This record gives sequence, structure tokens and C-alpha cells, in this order.
Amino acid sequence: MPDLTRGPVLTGIVGLAAPLALANLLQQGYLLVDSAVVGRYVGVTGLAAMGAAQPLYAMLSSLFTGVSAAFAVRLGHLAGAGRRDDPNALLALAVCTGAWSAVCAAVAVPAAAPLLALTGVTGEVAAEARTFTVTLCSGLVTVYALGAVCAVLTGRGDARRATGLMIAASVLNAVLAWLFVGAWRFGIGGAALAVLVANALTAAAGLTRLVREQRRRPAGAAAVTAAAVRAEVRRALRIGAPMAVQYLLIGVGVLVLVWIITPFGEEALAALTVVARLELLTGVLFLNLSGALMVFTAQNTGAGRTARIREGVRHAVWLGVALTAVVSLLLLVGRGPIAALFSGSPETRLVTERYILITAPFFLCYTLTVVLHGWFNGITRTVVPLFCTVASLGVVRLPLSYALGHAWGVDGIMWATVIGWAVGLGCTLLAARYAVAAPPPDRGGEARPMAEPGRRADR
Repeated sequence: MPDLTRGPVLTGIVGLAAPLALANLLQQGYLLVDSAVVGRYVGVTGLAAMGAAQPLYAMLSSLFTGVSAAFAVRLGHLAGAGRRDDPNALLALAVCTGAWSAVCAAVAVPAAAPLLALTGVTGEVAAEARTFTVTLCSGLVTVYALGAVCAVLTGRGDARRATGLMIAASVLNAVLAWLFVGAWRFGIGGAALAVLVANALTAAAGLTRLVREQRRRPAGAAAVTAAAVRAEVRRALRIGAPMAVQYLLIGVGVLVLVWIITPFGEEALAALTVVARLELLTGVLFLNLSGALMVFTAQNTGAGRTARIREGVRHAVWLGVALTAVVSLLLLVGRGPIAALFSGSPETRLVTERYILITAPFFLCYTLTVVLHGWFNGITRTVVPLFCTVASLGVVRLPLSYALGHAWGVDGIMWATVIGWAVGLGCTLLAARYAVAAPPPDRGGEARPMAEPGRRADR
């Protein structure tokens, strides 16, 4: 498996980020295919229902997303310290995966309708959104199991295998979505069922391989004890709690945005669904660059290589700038065909094109924020991204979306997005200025602390 503590820095980061980005692009491509299938076979109501259901799913998944990222950081620390195959961390991740899957399944059925009511979504759209949410959340253990396997592989730096699993899931998702929704006419519930079946099959394949590897672990490996597993769970929750809250706030924020946009009509809500999928697609390169920087930082933190971490941050930032210029240009040039791909409604296409025109020139604010947050997470300063998200989304973007939406209509909501990105970047740069002057806090033996700036880490 790759060792990110040695070799060329940029090659190591890109070697981890590129395969994961390819896999996630295919995954987001599936989401676009899913939207296109639902839009064509179910109609605008189906698209609007998916847009309304998305924040509910994000809220339920937020804790696991944060904890799985924390385990990726923890496993990176262990890999850097020469303890790549510690079984206690793996069992702790399995415990967290099973527990949160059960909670989500138990909460989804009674909570879906009340939460949708808070957004102001009613009638057929609300009914379809509840069907999608309940179906998906009832089998979330399959989604989380695949996420857990990929977190293990990513923390170890094994991007190739994680990529293979995600690509397999994406291809299966796309095929099953067309089969369940288009051919068999299962409706919007079929779109959710396609996700569960595809994730179940790929997670089973990945878990089988991991179990076989653990059975072959060398003599003298760490012993499995209940106390050690509990300690790993606590450690992951301590690292992951701020990330989980951050993702939860993002889910709540999207829910509030649905509430803000709903009065503008079904066409605007359908456009929000398309826009959300476009943001996921365009952001996937930078989210994976951020994730690669997180794992790179975690492994080198475990090995005590501070100078190498700083070099990695510089390379990742400049790569992010170059990629942003390309992505923004492509969006601006192709905004018409992109909007037409998802809906035959002129109003929905117009809103989508307008969103791209307003936000794409400022996309760099978002991408730099995301990339730098990967560094903060890798050194376990996970409170910083949480603080920046609160400032950007909670303090600025949502209130401005409401105020500017009433003043300027949907365009005002788009400009609020741009202003929120700018504030998030400002907070991140300010935090980075202070973070480089001090080592990360001691996490009770999780990894060796970073050396102070100017001091050789390998002395």
C-alpha cells in the first residue's frame, strides 16, 4: 500500500486524490443520471421531491460522515506510525457504522413527514419526498458499510481499491436507476432502492476482502480487547464530532434553503435540485483533493514530518487554483446545454443557467476553503472547519438568502451564496494564519505532535 510519508509530495497527494476524484465523479455522474431519469419518467414533481428529501438525508448521515472521516484520519495516523493493520480501530468503525445505521432507520419513518412540513413542502411533492427518504433510510446500513470500507482504504492510502469499489457502485446505481424507475416504473422509491442494492453488493465485496486481510495479519499485531475498541470509538468521536456537527449544519442549512425557495414555486425548487447536483459534481475534485490532503497530513503527522506537511499544503492549494479556473470556465461556457439536460421546463432551465452565471466566477472562494479544511482535519483541528461553516452558512448565507430573496427574488439567493463563500474563505485564512504558529493539541497518544515551524521534524 502507498506510504505518503515518503516520495514526491505532489505525486503522493495527486496519486491519492485522482483515483478517488474519478470514482466520485462517476458517483456524482450517477446522481445526475438519477436526476435525469427521475425528471424524464416522474417529472418536475419527482425532481422537486428529491430536492426536498436531500437535506433530510444529509442530516441523518451527518454524524456518520464526520465519524468515518475521523477514522480515516486515525487510520492515517496509525499508518504513519507503522501500525497500519490495528484491528481495534477497524472494529470500532464497524460498531459506529452498525449503531448509526440502526438509529437512522428508526428515526426516518416518524421524522420524515414533520421535517418536510417545516420546509413548507406540501401535497404530492411532500408525499414523494417522504417515500424517497423512508425507502433510502431503511437500508442506510448498506450505504454506510461501503463508506466505512472506503474510509479504511483511504486512511491507509489505498486509493486504487477504494476507487474500484466506488466505480462499481456508481455503474450499478446508474443501471439500476434506469431499470427500477424507467423500465419497471417503481417511481421515486425505485431511485432510492437502486442506491441500496448497488451499495449492498459493493460493500459486501469490500468487506469480504478486508476480513481476509485481517485473518492474515502478522504475528505480534495489536490484540483485540473491548477496552481498546471503546478507546478507539471515543477517540474517533472526539475527532469527528466537530466534523459531524459541520455536516449536520450543512444539512440543516439546505433544509432552510428549501424553505426559503419553496414560495418561489415548484419550478424553482426543481432548479434547486439540479443546482445541488451540479455543486456536488463540480465540487468533487476539490473535496477529494481536500480528502487526500487530510490523509497525507494525518500520515505525516503520525510520522512527525512537519516540513513535508507544509509542502503538501502549498502544492494542494496551487493545484486547487488551477483546477478551479478550468471548472469555472467549462461551467460558464456550457451552462445552456447543462441546464437543458435535466428538464424540459424553460423556467427551470433559466434559473439553472442564471445560477451558474452568477456563482461560477467566485467558485475559487469555495474551493480554497475546502482544500484548507483538509489540512485542518488532518492535524485534528476539526473545530476550525466547523467554525468557518457556522460563519459562512449560518451567520451569512442563510440570513442573506432570506433577505435578498425577498428583495431581488431567486437572484438574491444566488448572490447570498457567493457572499457566504467569501466569508468562509476569510475565516479559513485567518485561522490558518494562527494555526501555522502552533503545533496541534496532544490527543492522548494518537500521533506524535507536529514540530514547531522552523524546527526539523525528523531530528
